[in-house]
Amino acid sequence: MKILTPAKINPLLYILGKREDGFHELYMHMVPVNLFDTLSFCENKKKGLNFKMKGANFSVPLEENMVVRAVRLFEKTAGVTVDIEIILEKNIPSGAGLGGGSGNAAGVLQVLNHIFRPSSTQIGLLPSEKLFELALELGSDVPFFLAPSPCEIRGRGEEINPLKKYPELMLVIMKPHLSISTPSAYQNCLAEKCTSFPEVKTLVDLQNHLNNQFETSLLPQYPVLSELKCLLLQNGAFGALVSGSGSAVFGIFYKKKLQKHAFKKLSCLHTGEIYSCETLTTHRYF
Repeated sequence: MKILTPAKINPLLYILGKREDGFHELYMHMVPVNLFDTLSFCENKKKGLNFKMKGANFSVPLEENMVVRAVRLFEKTAGVTVDIEIILEKNIPSGAGLGGGSGNAAGVLQVLNHIFRPSSTQIGLLPSEKLFELALELGSDVPFFLAPSPCEIRGRGEEINPLKKYPELMLVIMKPHLSISTPSAYQNCLAEKCTSFPEVKTLVDLQNHLNNQFETSLLPQYPVLSELKCLLLQNGAFGALVSGSGSAVFGIFYKKKLQKHAFKKLSCLHTGEIYSCETLTTHRYF
């Protein structure tokens, strides 16, 4: 079995304060993007999990990768042994605020729940509520990726409401030669106590309300992010924003022609990674 796990962007992201449990209270819009990692699953003739990764070099041990963490948590909860080879082909850059690892974890949970289901049913081994609990235990963004579509998210990531009429976006995403950990992004970020949030149904709404609270700490600390925002705006984007906790920056374009022109020109100027993408209205793993 082979699946694609998407990236995400956050056109709106408000940090409202720190909770008693140590997490931050958030309000955000999270939207899946057609930039994908690939996960392949096949039987492992030896016992246990055999995990391999292509397209990325991580300094952390494999056991700390979100794929392996998702497998171990599923095994513990479901009482099964996963004798499977999993190959992760990375296309989504890490430390970019694009949710690559969270999407990988959610994809693994969905596939394992499908593989270990009773043979007499199409329903997964674990109920959807339990799978949601596992996703939240793995990370605040993981529940969104269980069924990716444009969503309004509150709490630390556990309150998810679909946004039915969200505008489809044409994007150019740029990542500089730096990665930013989410905990470090939170350190110097100022919370904003908001009680009402903008409604987004059109591109004009989005243009007027693009917001990422992380920029209050990230832009002074990493001037290259401001430079990338300026480059995108100078090349036809009507708005540009850091995605999540960074370090990727995305520009939004009104027309496909403008997007293609900007991607071509910025590909020559930018020494980091660059992607031409569109948002997704929904995504199914299988």
